[in-house]
Amino acid sequence: MPYSNTPQVNQLTSLLLTRGSCDVVVCPGSRNGIIVHNLHLLAENHPQRVRLHPVTDERSAGFVALGLALANGDAALTAVCVTSGSAVLACLPAVAEAYFRHIPLLVISADRPVWQIGQTDGQTLVQNGAFHSYCPTQQLLCLPAGTPYDEKTRLQNNRAINEAFCQLSQHGGGPAHLNVPIDEPLFQFTVDELPRERTFRRLRTYSSIPLPHELLDAIRQARLPALCMGQYEQGDLTAEVDTLEREHRLLVLPEILSGARPSFRMNVFDGLGTDEKELIPDLVIQVGGNFVHKRFKRLLRETDCRVIRIGLEPENTDTFCHLDTFIESPALPVLSQLNRLLPAQNPKVLSASRELDKRQSALAQSDAERTPLERVLLSLRDALSSRTDFTLHLANSSAVRAASRVFEAGSFPIFCNRGVNGIEGSLSTAVGCAMKGDGLHVVVIGDLSFFYDANALWNTHLPSNLRILLFNDAGGSIFNGLPGLADSPARDAFVAARSKGFSARGIAQSFGVSHQELLPPNCKESVFKQWLAESPVARLLEVKAYAET
Repeated sequence: MPYSNTPQVNQLTSLLLTRGSCDVVVCPGSRNGIIVHNLHLLAENHPQRVRLHPVTDERSAGFVALGLALANGDAALTAVCVTSGSAVLACLPAVAEAYFRHIPLLVISADRPVWQIGQTDGQTLVQNGAFHSYCPTQQLLCLPAGTPYDEKTRLQNNRAINEAFCQLSQHGGGPAHLNVPIDEPLFQFTVDELPRERTFRRLRTYSSIPLPHELLDAIRQARLPALCMGQYEQGDLTAEVDTLEREHRLLVLPEILSGARPSFRMNVFDGLGTDEKELIPDLVIQVGGNFVHKRFKRLLRETDCRVIRIGLEPENTDTFCHLDTFIESPALPVLSQLNRLLPAQNPKVLSASRELDKRQSALAQSDAERTPLERVLLSLRDALSSRTDFTLHLANSSAVRAASRVFEAGSFPIFCNRGVNGIEGSLSTAVGCAMKGDGLHVVVIGDLSFFYDANALWNTHLPSNLRILLFNDAGGSIFNGLPGLADSPARDAFVAARSKGFSARGIAQSFGVSHQELLPPNCKESVFKQWLAESPVARLLEVKAYAET
């Protein structure tokens, strides 16, 4: 007998089979009927791994499943499957009991598509968040009948199902809710084979050897294992990362906000194709938060790589869409373990490192291709080269991207509001840091971010160690590089907020900030050195990169 032709149901069925062993209490209903159909086939074809237990009353079914979960412990997944509507709410008492006793109980609820909720259709209510006090809902996507099941929908549903499975064992164990909307027609059984689905797991460890042996073996056997570091502010990893890089145990690929060298390598990926396999890792150990380089993320998403994520966040972060294992651990003991146990002088790592550095050197020598902002930042970098007492603050969009091609991470602190990547608050955050920090605090910011956050200077304790480099090109230049946007007549005035140019002079005068204005060709190293010198007040250097009309 074939399986259902509903893709999200088949994904769930396939992933349940990967759990090794499971007990599912099933309740009657039409909307969950196709889920039960698939589960029945699993139980017939794999009787040692999947067992079904029919119970009519959903309230009782929830507690029957709770008892099975108690008996199973970690040996098997335990679930209760119910139809849509009030049947879901009947499971609430069992879910609450599971929550307070840390019992891993999965509720699988069938649902109507979201566009039917609240339209007086039968057996419909808001099921997403039905148990919000005791566990979140992992909500699957449902496309209208006849719509092709695209890869993005498949990926999101795969991730949601895996998240629900991981949730069962997090924080000492507890309930999870998986809501499965299904569109009509319901009862079509035309699929002979279940899809092959990615599984990921979450491991929690407190030991000094957080990576299990099988993962270490996988790293050793990888064609090109890499350490990819996004924004990192949870401690100093410099010594461990430097050792991994120097001894070529892993290909080290850190972002400018990672605090580690050699961050310039990431710029090479902006022009790299998916066919250059010798430079694209097939196994990634991921540390840290946001990645600035979009092309790098896209390359890894488009290639077949295995990702081991290291972190303490509650989310199973899947930046590259290839998450295999989440290790719930601080990064330092993991990197220390890798330095102790991985072989040194990996020939593939050594070759890729040299090639990336060679290409980056060629990029750095092409000064004619530098953007105006990059050329200004080169002079600032030279002026700062003799100093060690400073922190660099970068605004988002053009500022952080240009800085990543000019400044190397690892020698001084570099901060950016990259958690959400918004333009608001960049200057205010730098002001707050300067109020408590020693040395100079140098801000690189564009005009949209500056004027949006100009009230950061409205501060009676504005520190004199603040230096603001405002690159004013009268609009959001980042929008000039977005493919296709140039075809829209709304781009300049309405999307990029292009203007005739506003000066920051009046704002600086209002708040007692020293103001200096320059054209890009006059931004020499000597000018920046004078600007960086000690001053009784904060200083703002406005580089006017637009033509007055």
